[in-house]
Amino acid sequence: PTTTPKDEGKKKKKGGGGKTVSSVYLVSLGELMITLHSCEPHFVRCLVPNTHKKPGDVEPPLIMHQLTCNGVLEGIRICMRGFPNRMLYPDFKARYAILGASEIASSGDNKVAVYALMDKIEFSRDRYRLGHTLVFFRAGALAFLEEKRDDIVIKLLRMMQGQAFKHIKTKSYEKKRDQRELIKVAQRNFRKYMALRD
Repeated sequence: PTTTPKDEGKKKKKGGGGKTVSSVYLVSLGELMITLHSCEPHFVRCLVPNTHKKPGDVEPPLIMHQLTCNGVLEGIRICMRGFPNRMLYPDFKARYAILGASEIASSGDNKVAVYALMDKIEFSRDRYRLGHTLVFFRAGALAFLEEKRDDIVIKLLRMMQGQAFKHIKTKSYEKKRDQRELIKVAQRNFRKYMALRD
């Protein structure tokens, strides 16, 4: 043979080895980043779960001590007393325009539009504040808006279901009505036939 196989001049690659510490760390870090991107954390705090460096072992008093000393619990308490929930104006408009589309569309100014919507649904102004780019809500205030929105969404869904049910039943009714009319026509023709036959 005048040609040499391609594999002869090259070194063979090593087979895949076991997991290294860095590969395990990299996978763990990737999962943590996916979790962080899927939610909206206001801050991230790393804690030592136990003093023995055992995976899966948790010492609640140690964790509470760290949360207290780091000021996380105090920060949460202050956040809950203030306006912990926030939403960008475009997101707010897209989600709650169903509560008052004409009020949202009434002004190009975000603040004026949001004030008009909130006044329409009688949402107290001390339960929210408007910033330059965000709407801030007190703790539990968003639940009220969600309930109002859910009521309208459920109402619209029931109307759609009713229209679909009406369409299906109308077709069924029309089919049965036509069958009944055809039976009458067949009976009338059969009677005429019998009368003419005699």
